[in-house]
Amino acid sequence: MAVRTLLAMVDIAHRNNAVALCREAGLQQRTGDILHVAYVMPYGHFSYVEPFVSEDSIKEAAQRAHKELSEIAQEAEVDAIEHVLRGSVGEQAMLLAKKENADLLLINAHRPEVRLHTLGSYATQIVRHATCSVFIRR
Repeated sequence: MAVRTLLAMVDIAHRNNAVALCREAGLQQRTGDILHVAYVMPYGHFSYVEPFVSEDSIKEAAQRAHKELSEIAQEAEVDAIEHVLRGSVGEQAMLLAKKENADLLLINAHRPEVRLHTLGSYATQIVRHATCSVFIRR
């Protein structure tokens, strides 16, 4: 069986959902598959905020995000390559999926507790434009 590349896009602000998605990614993994876990910081996407945030603050935020991502992967008991990116979630997910030649992209549903709700804007963008299969965890 061919080795696959899985990419889980998590939001560290919603730790329980992030851990659950990483656990799901672990369940989807086959022997030899490579798992990437990524978080996208909003800096660079909301251009009106950029002038008010120092580069040092952004670097510190990235370091905290890396630490959080490591803790999430550890709590989920998965071995993953971690990525902290900057920009739009949808755009960064597509770029990383293309760069790593992902076979499966995993995302959490927006507000999974709401049963009669459409997908969130990032999930919709990812599903619409992904070049690989997408797994949405509710």
